[in-house]
Parts: sequence; C-alpha cells; structure tokens
Amino acid sequence: MKYLSVLFVILSMAVVSCSNDDDPIPPTAQYRISFIHSDETAQSFDYDPEGNITQWRCLETQSSQIIAEAAFNYDANVNSIVIDAEEFHGDQKWTFEEVLSLNMDGTAKSAEGIVHLYQTENNSLLMRKRYSAVFGYNTAKQLESIRIVEKLILDSGDDPYPLKWNIDFDWNNDNLIESREYSNPVSPQKVCEYSYYDGIEVDYAPIVQYAFLRAYYTPLRYQGRFGAQSKDLIKSATIDDNYVTGYWYNLSNGITNSFVEEYFETLPSGREIQYSVGWE
Repeated sequence: MKYLSVLFVILSMAVVSCSNDDDPIPPTAQYRISFIHSDETAQSFDYDPEGNITQWRCLETQSSQIIAEAAFNYDANVNSIVIDAEEFHGDQKWTFEEVLSLNMDGTAKSAEGIVHLYQTENNSLLMRKRYSAVFGYNTAKQLESIRIVEKLILDSGDDPYPLKWNIDFDWNNDNLIESREYSNPVSPQKVCEYSYYDGIEVDYAPIVQYAFLRAYYTPLRYQGRFGAQSKDLIKSATIDDNYVTGYWYNLSNGITNSFVEEYFETLPSGREIQYSVGWE
C-alpha cells in the first residue's frame, strides 16, 4: 500500500470558492466539490440538505482500500461539529473522536478529542492520547495560529507532562505563503512554503496546500471552517526547503462562473499526477 506513507501530502487538496474579505465565513458557495479523482487516489464528499459536509472518504483508486474517512455531525444550532475519523498509515490505524467548537461566524474556535492508535494486523491498542487545539485568526479572517496540547492516557491517568506545540501561518496579498510547525520556534519541525500564479482569475479552484494538523480538516476547509483561503492558484509547494511540488490547471468557463475541472501535480521525481474535479 505504497500511498499510505504520504497521506498528509495527498490529502491536502480541498476546493473553495474564491471570495473577497467582505464575504461571510463560512461562505455560502453556489457550487460544492463532489469528488477529486486520480489514478492513485479518489476522494468523495457528501452533504446534508443545508450544504454541510457530512462524510468524506479517501481511497486508493486501484484497490479501493481506505486511506482515510470521516463523519461530521452538527448540533441543532451548528455551534459545534462532532467528528469520527479513521486514518491508515501502513500497518497502523488511527481513530479520532473529536468535538470541534465554532465561533459565532462559523469558523473553528477550538477542538477537544481522543486518538487511539491500533496495530491493524491484530487490532491491538498501541497508544491512547488526549488532545486539544485552539485556532487563532487575523483581522482578514485568515487562520494565523494553532496551539496544540497532547497528553498520553496512561493506566494511571493522563500523563502529567503534556506535549505542547504550535503551527503558525504567514500571509501576503491574501495568499498563505508559509506555515511552520514547532515546539521551539528556533528549530521548527516542518516548514511549508507556497508560491502562486499571478493574474489568473477563477471562481472555483482547488487549493493544493499540505493538510495541517488533521487530514479530515481538509473538507472543512472547503466549507470555510478554518477561515478565508488563498485567493490565487498555487504554483508550487515546498517542504523544508527541499521537497518541491509543482501545479498547473485546466480551467472551464460557464455562463456565470469559472472552474478548475482538472489539475496536474508534478512531483520532485518528475512524475506527474492528473486529478479530475467534480462539482454539484
């Protein structure tokens, strides 16, 4: 299962409607993504009658084996989202039970959850961990920071020495240009940088940014739950000043809207992957 080791690279793709700073967050999009498909992976998105994402799945295209999936349930006033998710990494399965609390504008405020790690061969429990996250935004309603606390759940109770780490996001001209994951800001564990195409206007376009914190946040980004998205099409993404991936797009113009209906990902090896995008 060669694709499982690159889960957070492959699953970083969501689709949003481009909008200006005066639009409400989350935006009410005229169209929404229904699938993203390539020869390697296939993602599907399901919604309730109000347009909220209810289920997301990512499969290996050839084998139909699950890479990740999530179910989203909303309270009556949409003040929080209950998330049940699974991710498969090689011979390990991660399960997540999370409550994502929302701000008045519908963006994510904080998260509380428990993650279980299992050995898939015999379904034996390897680890339990409790986690929390707090999300911060700038005045342009762009995600600026995530503050994370993780505690192992031991037989004697929660570990008294939690792991604390952060993700910071830098924006320029309404585009996300860098994210940094760190416990010590002097020595970040991971740095992602992005460049963008100039002068290409499209109403509905994929954002090809690496997933942050959880793969199942990807469909929620499409819904605007993590604030405004980059306004331009991504040209390249770089991890730790080393791993560079390039992107280009085929656009389609409707009567009133323009769309990205397929795009191409060029890996550092030179191999190219073509993705088709479905709308509804």
